[in-house]
Amino acid sequence: MVLHLIQRSPFSSTTVRDCLNIIGTQDSLLFMQDGVYIQSHPTLNSITNPVYLLQDDLSARGLEVNGKEKSISYQEFVQLCTEHEKVISWY
Repeated sequence: MVLHLIQRSPFSSTTVRDCLNIIGTQDSLLFMQDGVYIQSHPTLNSITNPVYLLQDDLSARGLEVNGKEKSISYQEFVQLCTEHEKVISWY
């Protein structure tokens, strides 16, 4: 079980696509920094894994959760890291 941290916008990077090519069925995705722009990208609809968005980064960009994904705090981010066997950062 891996937690994938996506930090780049899907509009300016292939990071999300690259991650989705190797992601396992038990893995989770946490979008942070400009990665939270996944909110308005069509790729979001094809993701079946659990999707989390860092609340502070959403707020900083004037965005809100509007779908199946879950907004989380930094404390919940730390908890997710401890619940997964590995954490991979995608830049």
